[in-house]
Amino acid sequence: METLKMFYILPSSKKQSKMKGSQQSMPHTGFFETKAQKLVRCFSVGDDLLPVFRRFKNAFWESLEYWVLPPAVQKRIKERSLVLSPLLGIALVDSPTPKYNFGWEDECEGVKLRDFWVQDIKNLTKKLLEDKVVILFVGKKEASLLDLSTASKVITFEYYRVNKKVKNPMPHRAYTLRYIAEKNLNISNLFKINFYDYTVESIQEKGRYINVLLKSEGRYI
Repeated sequence: METLKMFYILPSSKKQSKMKGSQQSMPHTGFFETKAQKLVRCFSVGDDLLPVFRRFKNAFWESLEYWVLPPAVQKRIKERSLVLSPLLGIALVDSPTPKYNFGWEDECEGVKLRDFWVQDIKNLTKKLLEDKVVILFVGKKEASLLDLSTASKVITFEYYRVNKKVKNPMPHRAYTLRYIAEKNLNISNLFKINFYDYTVESIQEKGRYINVLLKSEGRYI
């Protein structure tokens, strides 16, 4: 399968940068502008905008360090990624985003944002991910927002440090994405993934689902 058919699903981040950005009304995001504007009003969100890769500050986005990657690598990630967002529903890596401090379990007018967004996200991803090799860099709760029924393959990763499963894999997922994008890997090259002292221990395939298990001796992270 060709690399261009791969799609990356990237996580939201409640932890966000306070860095000053441009002051303007939030522009059209390309997906769910009207619903996002409702949440802007509901939560009194400000108008100081930064691109998602600068705004989001959790362990995944900090470890990804998108802004220091070579332009060609940035381009691959940007063109092949969808980012989950409780404010925008689905965003792109460079979507202009104001600072907000709510998550999927917070409510607007008595409705949890997970319920506010879930059907829209499922409808969109069912179309966008059709016949794609989808790589999930999100946890199970965010993955449940997606409709993966039309994807040709769905890839997940597990990480073990000294034979113990890593409890917070977000930085590991970021390093995995960096490696895939930097080396421009496709589905047949997953066994090559390595970072720090993590290497692929096994690749388990069951129907459309592929789980890649990486292990380390625990010398670094």
